[in-house]
Amino acid sequence: MNHQVYVISAGRYDKLPFNTAQKKEYVFCVKNGEKHLYENYGCCKVYETGSLVNSRNFALKHAFAKNIICVQLSDDINTIRTNKNFTSLRTIELDFAIKDLVSVFEKVKNVYLMGVPPTNNYFYAKKLISKNTFCIGDLIFVKPCNIYFDEMLTLKEDYDYTLQHIQKYGHCFRYQKYLFDFKHYKNSGGAVDYRNDEKELKNIQYLMRKWGKKIKLNPKRKNEILI
Repeated sequence: MNHQVYVISAGRYDKLPFNTAQKKEYVFCVKNGEKHLYENYGCCKVYETGSLVNSRNFALKHAFAKNIICVQLSDDINTIRTNKNFTSLRTIELDFAIKDLVSVFEKVKNVYLMGVPPTNNYFYAKKLISKNTFCIGDLIFVKPCNIYFDEMLTLKEDYDYTLQHIQKYGHCFRYQKYLFDFKHYKNSGGAVDYRNDEKELKNIQYLMRKWGKKIKLNPKRKNEILI
């Protein structure tokens, strides 16, 4: 099964961490009104897809229509390193890591969602495969299926998407051979520009109503939850 990389992006057309070849090959799902800005900075396959969740669902539908794996990637990827729990520490190229992960995912039957470690700290990725745990939206791999992101959410949509897969198929997993570093809150644009306590709380409350005891507050981090 082939794959396509979709970059979910907004307002970061001039800060993209991708080379010329990646800007030509990746599909960029961007905020309405910004298509020409991304094209001006060398992106060739650009679609105005609206909000964060709408962009995620556009990417799924676009890939599924071609019967290929949808790889969704945040626009603030920084570095990729090997997980020293399993091999010697070294820096890895993004495309190499993605292709390697796709090759793993292709071989797994009856599982439609694969993620990567949500932190670049090897201490929290001691198992090569972590089953039925949170798949962070910064880098996810999805095989064609009929599960889409809940458009009632504006943040924390990846928690819901993980739970949807577990509920329907009984399985999802993280493959933890590589550790990915994303800039997240340190980078302007994207969800950072509209994230605040009120929006965080609204999304958390919605998830807790929807999923009940499958969601709980993270006692160590404000505005964060655990599955």
